[in-house]
Amino acid sequence: MEFTTVRGLVGWAFQMSAAVPVSVQTYRERVGSVMRELTPAEQKNMAMDILAKVGRLKPQEYAAIAAYFTRDIRAINEAAKALPAGWPTPLRRELTRGWANDQILERDQKTMAETYLLSEPSMTRRKQQAFRLLDAHFVTGLNVLEVQVQDCLSRPVRRDTAGGRSAVGSICYAA
Repeated sequence: MEFTTVRGLVGWAFQMSAAVPVSVQTYRERVGSVMRELTPAEQKNMAMDILAKVGRLKPQEYAAIAAYFTRDIRAINEAAKALPAGWPTPLRRELTRGWANDQILERDQKTMAETYLLSEPSMTRRKQQAFRLLDAHFVTGLNVLEVQVQDCLSRPVRRDTAGGRSAVGSICYAA
């Protein structure tokens, strides 16, 4: 279990937050050196540390990341608040739910346009604008987290210029 991207690491942290730590026998899985030395309880603690960093993001960034990884209705409702206030709230929520569901809407755009009394081109523009805004919050949040958790990545992207060391202290227990 080695993480090369911050997206993978944060996704793992959200999964671990809902998991019950247990010891299991391994069957030739590729486990990174950091994770091999950690007990399930330590892995859970590491995930909680990462989620604490996620929780300190700006509200819009946190909401977008939580909506993407959990697809929880509360997180989707919070992320929908980042969309323009002039749009109907059910439309904002439906677009956010579609974005969090790999950009697949529950209904087709024609039906949605009829429901919200919009033309199809207007509905398409709103969908594109909503997805761009949510993507921007998501990517900005991940970029902020990447700097903070780069010691947990097998190939950190961002390094400071002084000796190639990380600019942030490690949260990885076995690093």
